[in-house]
Amino acid sequence: MEPEHFSEANTTDSNVPLFSEDTTRIVLESAPIGIVVVDVAGYIVLVNHSAQRLFGYTETELLGRPLTLLVPEEIRQIHAQRYIEYTRDPRIRPMGSGLNLNGRRKDGSIFPVEVSLGFAETRLGLLSIAFVSDITKQRESERLRDTMIHTLVHDLRNPLGTISTGLQVLQMGATKLDQEQQAVLGIALRGSERMLKLINAILEVNQLESGKLSLNPTTFRIQDQIAEMLALLSPLAEEKSQRLLNSADADLPAVYADSVLINRVLENLIGNAIKYTPSSGVIQVGAQRDSNDPTKLRVDVSDNGPGIAPELMPRLFGKFISGANKDRGHGLGLAFCKLAIEAHKEQIAVHSSADEGTTFWFTLPIATPESIDSTESEV
Repeated sequence: MEPEHFSEANTTDSNVPLFSEDTTRIVLESAPIGIVVVDVAGYIVLVNHSAQRLFGYTETELLGRPLTLLVPEEIRQIHAQRYIEYTRDPRIRPMGSGLNLNGRRKDGSIFPVEVSLGFAETRLGLLSIAFVSDITKQRESERLRDTMIHTLVHDLRNPLGTISTGLQVLQMGATKLDQEQQAVLGIALRGSERMLKLINAILEVNQLESGKLSLNPTTFRIQDQIAEMLALLSPLAEEKSQRLLNSADADLPAVYADSVLINRVLENLIGNAIKYTPSSGVIQVGAQRDSNDPTKLRVDVSDNGPGIAPELMPRLFGKFISGANKDRGHGLGLAFCKLAIEAHKEQIAVHSSADEGTTFWFTLPIATPESIDSTESEV
């Protein structure tokens, strides 16, 4: 005999729910992951036992309280704004894709978390379901790995630089070598230069992560920088018969940021768009005032390529993460972009789908009289 809860009456009669409200509650409470359900205004309406243990609160202390209670105080405003953006486009997604998210316990301690969001239309309106995991052990493993990598690249940098210099000296006198020897020398030199570039990139990313890379902010026009970068990269696009479009507003105010770092962010994002967009594709780079904050500009790099694989999205801005392209590079470009933008205390994010392609966007602060005066006083 079939169990009663799988009977035909329960599975086919729309008036007889398969699971009762009590059964649903039991399922939520038995989940090993923290579950926090929030209404459209951002207030907690349900929280399971795992989430209570994770954050150190009782159910009574959390119900009716804002979700921002569970995040560090310094990012609560940004978190609330980001939550509003998510509710405008409700779909299953990792929250803050690629970002280092942290939770805040009742005792004030901060710990790293991974958060995925789901949404449901109910009689209470739109509800969001946050699935929260503590990833402290994962972060510690990453820290140990990064320490090892940092030590290795430091030990490799000097001897590799010496090898590269020696190969360059040999190439200067390569007229004494035959054609085959010159070809081998060229391969060795290009390989050493590529390795040296990778090592420098690792060190630079580590400096950004540790806050040891100083910013040198100046005032500049982002629309000019976009135009220059598109001109620089246009030969790569032409090789694939791609179109590079500049849709940046011409009358935007100047921004106040480290122009060297931002230039490299643009180079990485546009270069990636060219690399991963098929031949005859379209890449568009735009800049406009941020509709959510009048003190900032928003820069978008969009393509009509195949989109990013869903399983790659949560790790996209991590180090040594790259797609399936045969010429995918070393996987540090997006990690650098994320760290460079966050060093400015700004946001960077991505939206991608198979039907619409991919858009990376980031914000920059508009220059104020105070920042301009500061820049001029340093000159």
